[in-house]
Amino acid sequence: MRKTISYFFAMMICLALAACSSGEFEIPREPVIPQEPGDSIPSTQEPGDTLTSEVKSIGVLPCIGKTGRYLKNAEGKVVNLHGFTDTYSPYFDQFKWNNYDVNACLRYKKGIYEGILKAGWKLTFVRLHMDPYWSNDPGKLNDWQSKHPGEYYGENHIDAFSMERFEKYFNEVFLPMAEYYISKGSYVVMRPPGVCPEMIERNGAYHNYLKKVWKFVASHEKVKNNTDIMFELANEPVQIKGTDGEYSHWMPSVWEACSIFFQDIIDVIRGTGCKLNMVWVPGLCWQQQYKGYVTHPIKDDNYGFAVHCYPGWYGSKAEDSTGEGGGVTGNYYNSFKQGWDEQITPISRLAPVMVTEIDWAPAKYNRTWGKGTTTDFGKNFKKLADATGNVSWLYFTTTSEDLRDFKDEPGTPGNYTFLNDPEACPWAMYHWFKEYSEQ
Repeated sequence: MRKTISYFFAMMICLALAACSSGEFEIPREPVIPQEPGDSIPSTQEPGDTLTSEVKSIGVLPCIGKTGRYLKNAEGKVVNLHGFTDTYSPYFDQFKWNNYDVNACLRYKKGIYEGILKAGWKLTFVRLHMDPYWSNDPGKLNDWQSKHPGEYYGENHIDAFSMERFEKYFNEVFLPMAEYYISKGSYVVMRPPGVCPEMIERNGAYHNYLKKVWKFVASHEKVKNNTDIMFELANEPVQIKGTDGEYSHWMPSVWEACSIFFQDIIDVIRGTGCKLNMVWVPGLCWQQQYKGYVTHPIKDDNYGFAVHCYPGWYGSKAEDSTGEGGGVTGNYYNSFKQGWDEQITPISRLAPVMVTEIDWAPAKYNRTWGKGTTTDFGKNFKKLADATGNVSWLYFTTTSEDLRDFKDEPGTPGNYTFLNDPEACPWAMYHWFKEYSEQ
C-alpha cells in the first residue's frame, strides 16, 4: 500500500526552506497555471496558514527547493540551473587514472574542472554519476563473467554490487568531489551507480537495490538536509511491471506502478530524516514519458522530474535515431512542441523539470549521443524550455575534456570542428549558459 504524507507534515517539509536563511520568510503561493481547453490537470496548491520548521539546510550555497511548480531560493526567486555531467570511470577519462587510485582520480577530475572554469563555462550544477566501477566487487565480477562466458557485464547489472565498496568510495571519491564542486559554486545532483535494467518492478531486485543505495546516501551526516546536494532517483527506466502484471512503458496500467515504485524510494529517503534535499523523479521509456504522473502523482513537497531529451525524441528533428524510441523525422518546431506538450508540459505544471541528459551535433562528428543540429533541434529545445519557465538543463557528455578544451573563438565555414561549429551543442550551450548567468 502506498504511503502518503499527512497534510501537516507535508506543509512542514515545504516550508522548511524558510529556515535556510538567517530570518523567516513566507513561501510564495503559486498561482494556478492557465489550462488549455480540455486539460484536467489538478492544482497542487493547498489552503492553510504559513508554518515554520526546525529543519535547516547544512549546505553552504543558497538554499533552494520546490515552491509550487518552481525551484526557488529562500528569497523566492526562480532558479533554473545549467550544468554538465561527470562520471567516474577510467574508460570515460581516457585511462588517465586506473586501478582504483582514489588520489589520481580526484586529482584528474579537479584538474579538468579547473580547465572548464578557465575556459569560461558558466555552470551552476553537476550531475555526478556514482559510477559502478567503484562499487562492483572485482571478485564477484570475475565470478559472474566465468559463469557467463562471452557476455558483457553492463551497467544495468547489479550482481557484482558491493554495499561495503559503495560506502567506502562514496566517502573517498563521490562526496569529496561533490564538496569540491560545491566549493566552486555548483549544486550537485547525485545519480545512482549504473542504469536501470529494461524491466523493473516494485520490490524486485533493482528496486531494493535503489532503496538500499539511497537510504545510505540520505542518511549520511554530510548529505542529509544539505540542499547543495540533490538526488536523481534512477537512470533511464524503460518498462515497469504494471498493476495488470504486464510490462510496458505506455499502457495506463503501468503509471500507478511507476508512481508507487518511486514513491517507495522517496519514502525511504524521507524516513531517514532527510527532508530538504530535492529528489528528481525519472519517467519511463529512457526518461521520455511522464504524463501518467498527472493522474498518479508523486506525494512529496520537494521533488521535480528528471527528463532526457535527444534529437528525434518528442517529435523533434534528428539526422539519425538514438535507437531509444526516437525517430529521424519531424516537422521541426511544431511537432517537437506537440510531443513536449503531451509529455512534459503537464508535469511542468506540477513541479520543476530538470533535463539531465541532452546533446546534439551533426552526425559527421560522431561525438554526441544525439545526432542533430542547433537549427533543427537545439534552438527549438531552448525555445520550449524557456517558455515552460521551470526547466533546468545541462550539457550531457561522457568526455568532460571537451568542455575544458573549448575556446570561444569562432570557426571558419567549411573548416568547423565539433567544438566551434554553431550547429553542434558545445558552441550553442557555452553562449546560452553565459546568457542565462547574466539574467
